[in-house]
Amino acid sequence: MLTSALVLIAGLLLGSLLNVLIVRIPREGRMLGWPRCTRTGAPLAWWQLIPVLGWAMQRGRAADGRPLHWIFPLVELISGLALLRIYQIYGLGPIFLYLAFVCAVLIVTGAIDWLHRWIYTFVILGAAAVALVVGPLVGMNWINVALGALVAGFAFVLLYILARALFPGHAAPFGLGDVYLAIFIGAVVGVANLASALIIGMALAGVVSAGIIVARRAGRPTPDYISYGSYLCLGAVIFIASGGLG
Repeated sequence: MLTSALVLIAGLLLGSLLNVLIVRIPREGRMLGWPRCTRTGAPLAWWQLIPVLGWAMQRGRAADGRPLHWIFPLVELISGLALLRIYQIYGLGPIFLYLAFVCAVLIVTGAIDWLHRWIYTFVILGAAAVALVVGPLVGMNWINVALGALVAGFAFVLLYILARALFPGHAAPFGLGDVYLAIFIGAVVGVANLASALIIGMALAGVVSAGIIVARRAGRPTPDYISYGSYLCLGAVIFIASGGLG
């Protein structure tokens, strides 16, 4: 129980660190310096950095009354729960550290895509390269891993071409960033688990898209775009945390 509690706390703290990356990579392009409020720009007090509780103690609002985005405490919760589940399934060891890295990449990528509709090529393809090298070192079959990356990349390139054909002259709902993300997920889970890992995120995106269509027909305001990559990331984290890798 004590180890599980410590892993959960470590995961929440990791989520707090990931939030710094989520804010700084798109906005500032730098990692150093004390975290600042996303609304006022003022340096955060130490208690505001406490995972989840810091956001709750501020009642989800900055000092000037403007709302703080709900995605930040969600990132911390997902990070904490994901690390706890990985520990419960695999224990502490190299595969725990590897999957913690994988989940961190997925969480950061999904959150940035949700907030800014952008997937960083260098980050996601660099992580895919790490997965192709480290995955086999922690017990993954290297052929399974390599085929996972290739098959996912090929399938999503076809989807990208289809999206461009269906939405000429418009912002396609499916971009190259999603292709790169699929390559990373394929490299992590392998071709044997690829469909299972992707179907969760695709199903989530499908449910949300259906809800948007219903709301639009009812005359309610709806977004014109969904962050497809965010759902793929969340689905992959759920798959890993559920023990899908075996």
